[in-house]
Amino acid sequence: MMGWGNSRPIDPLGPPGPVGPERCETIELVGPHLRVSGDISLLRFTRLSDLVNYSRGFVKLTGAQLLRRNGDPTGMVVPELMVNQDEITFIGQKEADVSTAETGLVGGMDRPLMQRVPRELVIFTAGHTLTGTIHLFSETDIATFVDSPDPRFVAMTAVTARSLADRRVISHFGLVLVNRTQITAASLRELAGGADETGVDVD
Repeated sequence: MMGWGNSRPIDPLGPPGPVGPERCETIELVGPHLRVSGDISLLRFTRLSDLVNYSRGFVKLTGAQLLRRNGDPTGMVVPELMVNQDEITFIGQKEADVSTAETGLVGGMDRPLMQRVPRELVIFTAGHTLTGTIHLFSETDIATFVDSPDPRFVAMTAVTARSLADRRVISHFGLVLVNRTQITAASLRELAGGADETGVDVD
């Protein structure tokens, strides 16, 4: 597996990707003790989720700005920041920053011909509740989902994140990659009573 610090890694297991200028995308990294925004290079990958799940170690951000708990920017900006992947609860992208490549959520590298279906989930971490859509194989139930170790970072779309420390702090993302090791509980949203308490309005 490749590390984050190499600008042009040679990864025999990774997709070849297009040859040309590196693409960067703007993301937020949210963890128990840190919230920061910045740019990340996709290197040879076409999707952020592929980059994150092929990589190990520290995540490299450029133009990193420390954020307050509610997502407001602070005055602290550093040109380069390395963040321990183990300390990241989720990686978020605002709707306007999400690459169109992320919408191709049919099948997968392990089972490319099998159809995925959208399911509404509520995921709890130590610091947040996350509600959004995850594309799962049709036969996957919630027990199978939480027991599976791969991929390490799970893609959710149309996500609302509510802070457990302060329920008034609500953030919205077009895409979130949730670190499985940070998930404390999960449920299908249609089975969750009072789902509005997670930060999503319900009829």
